[in-house]
Amino acid sequence: MLSRVVRRFWNDHRGYVIALTLIAMPLLLGFSLLVIDVGRSGNLHTDLQNGVDAMALAGARELDGRDDAIARAKTAIENIANSAAFSGGGTGMSLGSHITLAYDAGNDAGSTVKVFFLKSIPANDDTPIPSSMETTNSNEASYAWVIAKPQAMQTIFPIPVGFNRNTINIAADAVAVYHASACDVTPIFICNPFEPVGNTSETASEDAAQALHTNFSAGNLYGRQIELHSTSASNPGPGNFGFLRTPLGNGASVLAEALATGNPGTCYTQDSLDTETGAKAGPIEDGVNTRFGFYSSSFSKSRGDSRYRPAQNVRSAQNITGKGKNGCDTYDPVKVGDVVGDVTKALPLGYGATMNSLAGGKISSSNNWQYTTYWNVAQGTAAPSVSTILSSYSSYPAQASGAPSRPSAYDVYRYELASPSLISHASANGETGTPATGGQCYSGPDLSNYTAAEYGDRREIFSAIVNCGYEASLGHLNGHKATRAVAFARMFLTKPAIKDAGERYLSLEMIDITGKGGRGTLDEFLREEAELVR
Repeated sequence: MLSRVVRRFWNDHRGYVIALTLIAMPLLLGFSLLVIDVGRSGNLHTDLQNGVDAMALAGARELDGRDDAIARAKTAIENIANSAAFSGGGTGMSLGSHITLAYDAGNDAGSTVKVFFLKSIPANDDTPIPSSMETTNSNEASYAWVIAKPQAMQTIFPIPVGFNRNTINIAADAVAVYHASACDVTPIFICNPFEPVGNTSETASEDAAQALHTNFSAGNLYGRQIELHSTSASNPGPGNFGFLRTPLGNGASVLAEALATGNPGTCYTQDSLDTETGAKAGPIEDGVNTRFGFYSSSFSKSRGDSRYRPAQNVRSAQNITGKGKNGCDTYDPVKVGDVVGDVTKALPLGYGATMNSLAGGKISSSNNWQYTTYWNVAQGTAAPSVSTILSSYSSYPAQASGAPSRPSAYDVYRYELASPSLISHASANGETGTPATGGQCYSGPDLSNYTAAEYGDRREIFSAIVNCGYEASLGHLNGHKATRAVAFARMFLTKPAIKDAGERYLSLEMIDITGKGGRGTLDEFLREEAELVR
């Protein structure tokens, strides 16, 4: 009987599942807690990564090379951080609590991130970033690197015996880089006047870019006249200019339209310009000169279109004697020999500068144009003092030391624009600054409808500056290649484009530049972007 009871008990499987469940319960509970901890750590890392990504992008967006770039970048990062809270972490944190990811440039202990600025980054993402790539120089900084300090997440999963901690450290970092594109830019590139002739060296190219920015920042380019010649050669150099490709079509006529209207139909990225090859000087001259109210060749049908309107001050030493009804056909300047301008008749802005030769064109040795002579001829009175001109408008870099010896042609032009009587005053040959209208001259909507503040000034062009020698040595100026601009520039046309035998040339003053030393007036057409790179 006893054996029968034992057998019945032995064969009775009721409650077996409950027993196994009780035995497995600690393992199931532990695994569940482990899954929860893994999820919590993943969420915390995601939140931290999103936070440092946003901070790095905000900081990199300000790294435009200007002197206050790093200060602006730190402020941008602080503003992003102060509004962000991230859940799921923090020392001793329980579920549902949160931390604030914050940056205070003057208080490292109170910051939950560290911020560095970089000149460059390793080519391989797996390579650690060395301290040699860090910089505190705003002119060098191109990358923002934001590192979240490790956050100790308290685990729920039971810690094995022998471990003396019950937290997991979670961290994240991000690197973002600054990119600049220029929209509504005139599709022209000019060769850096500070690049050595025939340069093929990357180091010399970097030095030339630095020289351009340093000289502008110091005021050494203020009021200097630059004469740039067009070239169809594959190896242009200092003193040359060339063209950027537009998506509107091929050929000189399409490019001339883009130059005339200032609308190339695209934005140009500083690190990847697409150049246009070939000799296109004739139509280009005609397109540029619509800005002064001259409507040659195919542009004779465009004089009623506001997109081709002249500037509101076009004084340029135009020879109007005997012009009759053809006064707005072509630019025919009064000249003495090869020099544009005649002190007994009329003078253009920038007149009389002592010019030095560049490889392809010319540049004045200093701000030495004959300001007082110009004023006497154009206005018939004694020239205002430098301080009087600059008190009306000054393009002299704020950080430059001292004061200029004479105002730039651009600042004189702006001074004239502020006084209608100065624009309408006639030189000895009868030329005024007021654009002619009607007939074969401009006949579109009244020019007063188009203020410079809203529509820009038609005597300004916006171009890319390229180290042409170095880019040509890489084969980047042959079209459809990624040509790099060292900067974008805002430039003033001191007179219309000129045909000189087989050459065409532009006479310009540089009035602002992107990057180090820039005055910030190009922001209206720059599209600045940041991109995460690691």
